[in-house]
Amino acid sequence: MQFSRANWKRLRLTGDQRNVCYPHSLQFYLEPPSESISLIEFESLAIDRVKLLKAVENLGVSYVKGTEPYQSKLESEIRRLKFSFRESLENEYEPRRKDHISHFILRLAYCQSEDLRRWFIQQEMDLLRFRFSILPKDKIQNFLKDSHLHFEAISDDEKKLREPEILAS
Repeated sequence: MQFSRANWKRLRLTGDQRNVCYPHSLQFYLEPPSESISLIEFESLAIDRVKLLKAVENLGVSYVKGTEPYQSKLESEIRRLKFSFRESLENEYEPRRKDHISHFILRLAYCQSEDLRRWFIQQEMDLLRFRFSILPKDKIQNFLKDSHLHFEAISDDEKKLREPEILAS
């Protein structure tokens, strides 16, 4: 990552070009960010991501993951920190950009030890699980397709038949 902001104004994307960079609020972070950012923005993004992951951790301890109180508190925390989490919202480029860059910053910072790495991965998995759970069904299919994950939906009869196995997993 470069830390100069000199060319940033020239690199700002508009309209449909923004959707090409981040078509979904949910990301697998397959490509590292390639734009230049200032050191101040770097620090700010890192701090906000740590706050978000700490909130994920604290809420996971205080509430049962997946319950309504957990979901609503986590959603309000994500909204407060201005991260992306809903597909249907307008002007999502900046929150998605923030999400993408801050993930990679902490990925670098938390690779220093096995304990830090384990903590980081656990919080990111919980965050991914939450974001995936609130995606509309049509957006799930789009996300899976764009992420090159090819799955076929099973019928309701198949779900009922395999429900014990699904719940056990």
